[in-house]
Amino acid sequence: MPAPVVVWLDPDRPEFGTTVITTVPDGLAALNRHGIHNARKGPHAQLWQAAATALNSASVEPSTNNLRLAFEATLRLVKRVAPVPTHVRVMSAPRGLRERVMGLLAPSYGLPSRAFSGRAD
Repeated sequence: MPAPVVVWLDPDRPEFGTTVITTVPDGLAALNRHGIHNARKGPHAQLWQAAATALNSASVEPSTNNLRLAFEATLRLVKRVAPVPTHVRVMSAPRGLRERVMGLLAPSYGLPSRAFSGRAD
């Protein structure tokens, strides 16, 4: 099972720690913070736009395919703009976290277990 996407709270200040993107709304919010917002107008603007488009599509129609595409686009952006080392990611989002988060969030989406999530490596 895939794990959530982990991003720095502030890539310039790693001592502030990380946050976990587990849902489409989390992903949409992350586009405007966590150092990811800087990619909107920089050399990674295409990656930012692809993630925004995929997340918006998943927000409107949360199909399995749209959620997967949103995860993949967000992961590509995060890995390029503000990558989190594996050991930090594992501490932030240990295996099994996805299942716990999905159990809490699934009712708010009206879906059995289709909240946005994915593997971060």
